[in-house]
Amino acid sequence: MTPGIEITETELKFTEFSSKEIGLAKYCKSFNLKLNEIKLIGISPRLALDDESIFILIIDKSKRIYPIPDHIIGTKGLQEFENYFKLSSIQKEWERFEHEDHYGKMDKVIYPKEQYWNDLFEKDWKLRIRTLYSWIQPKSFYGNLNKKNVSDSLNR
Repeated sequence: MTPGIEITETELKFTEFSSKEIGLAKYCKSFNLKLNEIKLIGISPRLALDDESIFILIIDKSKRIYPIPDHIIGTKGLQEFENYFKLSSIQKEWERFEHEDHYGKMDKVIYPKEQYWNDLFEKDWKLRIRTLYSWIQPKSFYGNLNKKNVSDSLNR
């Protein structure tokens, strides 16, 4: 299968990129998720070694996080994903972040629109700890999901 994302009538499918192609720091496992189970979508800017990158975070009704690496930016699959969820361009959203924001301290909600640009995670001790090691483990999403955003979205 071709790596990337695909939207069907009922499902979001992510097919992983090879770890040799993308590197272990940004490698994310394949998944299939029913579209009606997606409750939140967030973006998380990170440094992968010394490269700025971003992860798209899909959160389902059980609060499980499914990360997608930035290798999908500019693909037809991402454009279909943005259109389906009526999202602004994720590439343009990424441009809003400063270099200092890529140290694992900032994750923003981009869907649903009612929660737009709210913090995805609580700003607590777990988030502070994550900022200490995010440069060596950029796809770690250690922290407590922001209770207000999660509970509001789960009730949709």
